[in-house]
Parts: sequence; C-alpha cells; structure tokens
Amino acid sequence: MSVFNLVTDCMLRTALRIFHLLAVMGLMGLPGGLGAQSLSAMLTEWDPAWPQRAGITAVGYSQEQNYALDNFTIDLPVEVDPTLLLSEIENEVSQWGTKMDFWILPFLNVHAMVGVVDGQTGVGLTPAAVELIGADQIAVNYDGTVYAGGTTLAYGQDWWFCSVTGIYAYTDVKGEIESIPSWMIMPKFGVRHEGLELWCGVTYQRVAERQSGVFDLDGLVLNYDLELEAEEEWNTQIGFRYRFSENVLLTLEAGFGNRKSMTGHLEWRF
Repeated sequence: MSVFNLVTDCMLRTALRIFHLLAVMGLMGLPGGLGAQSLSAMLTEWDPAWPQRAGITAVGYSQEQNYALDNFTIDLPVEVDPTLLLSEIENEVSQWGTKMDFWILPFLNVHAMVGVVDGQTGVGLTPAAVELIGADQIAVNYDGTVYAGGTTLAYGQDWWFCSVTGIYAYTDVKGEIESIPSWMIMPKFGVRHEGLELWCGVTYQRVAERQSGVFDLDGLVLNYDLELEAEEEWNTQIGFRYRFSENVLLTLEAGFGNRKSMTGHLEWRF
C-alpha cells in the first residue's frame, strides 16, 4: 500500500470515529446550543439557522480513470496467458440525474438519485494480440440508468465545517457489460464566508465492471470474459458551493489523480 493510501485510510478511519462519537453524544450540528437539545427536539423543532430540510438537485458528473485487470479469459486455440494480450485499460463515463435529499437531523442527511449514464471502456491490446485478433482494442460503449443512495454526517462551527458522505450506486446498463455496482466514501474539510463555501477532501471509489463478448476471426469465434476494477481507488477533491439565495445553490467539484472527475450541482432547497 502506498503512503498516500495509508494517510487517506487513516484520515477516513479517524473521521468516521469522530463523527460516530459526536453523534452518540448528541453534540453534532451548528452553533447555538445544539448540543444541549435532545434528538426528539431536533426532529420536531427545526431551527431556522440550520440547513433547509429538503432539497432537489440537478446533477451532472463525468470522470476518466484507468482500470486494472481482475480476470480475463478467452477461448484461444492455443494456450496463452491472456494477461499478456492486454495493455492499458481506460474508462470514461458521464451521467445526468436528479437527486433528492432530506436532513433528518441537523447533522444527518439522507439522499437518493436516479439518472442516465453514458460510458466507454477501451481495453488496449499488445502487438501480439493485435496480430492474433486483428483489432487494436476492445472498445465497449454502453448506456443505462443509474440509481444511488447515501447519507452524510456533518459538523461545523461559524467559519469551518467537515463531513463524511457515503454513497452506493447501481448502474443498470445495456449491451455486453453487466450491471455495475460501486461504493464511494468522501470525507471533506472546508471553510465558509457569507454565501461561499470552499473545501478539499479525498474520495474512495470501489467499482467493478464485467464484459463478455466474441471475436469473429474469419469464421473462428473466440468468446471472452473480462473483469475490471479501478486501478487507483483514491483521488483528491476540491470544490466550492455558492448560495445565490436561501433556496438556490450552485456546487462545482473537481477530482485529481489517476481518476479525474468533474461534478456540478444546481440545488433548490425548501
């Protein structure tokens, strides 16, 4: 495990323990004596200084990352290590959707999203594979519907805040790729001034993709089965949110590293 992975893993574990402890103690939330209130009071007596409880958001997301080979089988007429046939594996995906969320407590938000996804996975082939198969890559385009749900724990004071968000997404795709499950965990730390918030953080993403299909080589049909996973599960995030009014907010976030991503949210709260 790399030093970066060790550091981010420690950060994540520490953040989760802190949030769990604060939630149990009933101390999480915004300033103004929140810690002295019972959970039942928080549920029924919503303070106007806290976030507006419900929101609906238009979401746009795109990412590019390299995949690592988990397993590969192909029906060749001779015995060949199939991993020697593959080179770089690249994935690009874009999705658009609608998210709804609700603050159950001042420090606990739940959310769900549905949207459409469009992606491409390109599996590069080595020169030996190109000569054997007659193609320079296995390129699979896919589209489908993505469903996601998650929760956020948040804590903050006047000028700073931190949060941990967990999301599970299930992408129902068409074609040669099976449905794609993924997990994301995103701890963040940020500052705010008036209507502007700025933050940085890291994102852990675990995703698995499986492809199957055939190569037709002048009547010789070769079946293949390919299992892929993210080459690097962690990346760095920076972002900002601007509040145009009490009801309208804009969020932009960018990810760096092996996985490059861009997220945009236009949010209406009520």
